[in-house]
Amino acid sequence: MIVKSKPFPQIRAEERSSLVMLDTAIALIPPFFMAVFYYGIRSLALGALTVLAALVTNWISSLFNGRGIEWWDASPVVTGMIIALMMPASIPFYIPMLAAVFAIFVVKFPYGGTGNNVFNPAAAGLAFVTICFGTQLSGYPTPLEPLSLVVDETVKLVQGPAAILKMGAIPTISTEQLALGNFAGPMGTTNILVIAACLVYLLVRKNVKWYVPAAYLGTVCVFASRIHHEDIGAMESIILELVAGSLMFVAVYMLTEPVTLPKRPMAKIFYAVTAGIVTMLFRYYGAVHYSAVFALLLTNAFSPLFDHLVERGNLIELMERRADHEEDE
Repeated sequence: MIVKSKPFPQIRAEERSSLVMLDTAIALIPPFFMAVFYYGIRSLALGALTVLAALVTNWISSLFNGRGIEWWDASPVVTGMIIALMMPASIPFYIPMLAAVFAIFVVKFPYGGTGNNVFNPAAAGLAFVTICFGTQLSGYPTPLEPLSLVVDETVKLVQGPAAILKMGAIPTISTEQLALGNFAGPMGTTNILVIAACLVYLLVRKNVKWYVPAAYLGTVCVFASRIHHEDIGAMESIILELVAGSLMFVAVYMLTEPVTLPKRPMAKIFYAVTAGIVTMLFRYYGAVHYSAVFALLLTNAFSPLFDHLVERGNLIELMERRADHEEDE
């Protein structure tokens, strides 16, 4: 008896798909509020243009595929919002828009559109522009210094905590700054309390399985407690790793995407643990920006393998039980 894989959760029906994407979009609104609070109206313009680029590309791609425009499909909105929030508030507008176009046209539609993509579209779009414009993505404006719509060379950019840790130094961030997200980083990823509240919303709406981000973040904590800077303790290392960069944001909004997740609960846990290990290896020994994003893409590629291994284990266990039962008879 072979256990068949379950279908993708979010494509059981158009209504369910629309609700899942709508809930995710709602959960992405609070980080935008914080981005506007810290960096001004430019954050909102950045998000609007990126979402517009994702929507237009999605409509054009749908026409190319002969499917017609899928007005109910909110997934490009989510993709655009995630890409924008993962950017520095000072980034030129064309970079996140290009990431959105790449995510939809190159990553999503060649595999059949919504519900069929092998890789997380937003993660792939971010990886693409990171490779092309890495330098422009590595500097962040100072929070609480609102930006004008047109950013020039007079805007002072600083490195985020993840880059400082990578260099072997210790970020000087107070407890209050950590709690409020008042430090340099991608415009929507630094406020951990807001992201945690949005995770609770997604859990209540049953769009996220709690053990997926828990397994991922737990792996990161274990890794950080064992390998850390000699001048800080294990707990401080764990806190800095969790708030640095975009790790928490990726755990809540990208790792949990149901299309690229394995289908079996145990497979999901193995998947999340693997993503956590690869993320920390990239952080400590790699040279790429957005280590969590690249780790997610690498883990995406092996998602079906986790289901296969779990199903194979279930099949072997079932055969052994049947053999034991026949011997007893």
